[in-house]
Amino acid sequence: MNRERVRSILGVWMPMVIGLWIIATAIVFYFTANLTAAGPFGQNLESWRLVCSAGVFFLGGILLMSTFGRFQKARAAALEVAPSATPETADAPSDDSRPRTIK
Repeated sequence: MNRERVRSILGVWMPMVIGLWIIATAIVFYFTANLTAAGPFGQNLESWRLVCSAGVFFLGGILLMSTFGRFQKARAAALEVAPSATPETADAPSDDSRPRTIK
């Protein structure tokens, strides 16, 4: 497996999977949490059900949108760089005194 594929999986797809998991958890919490007075907290917290679920849903959405935006930006930059690698630039002399940068 090459380095770019690993970066793609860890940098783009895993945060999206985590965001979807957070959203799914918020939905499950909204429908199944026992927040009545007989529940584990001993007081009625039903009024907080929507607030907690909406907040976690919002955080998962922010994680998804920011990761997808970063993915689109990186893809656009990669597509922009690819056509500029023409044969004329390949013949240009390079400065070998600088060390190579690992990306």
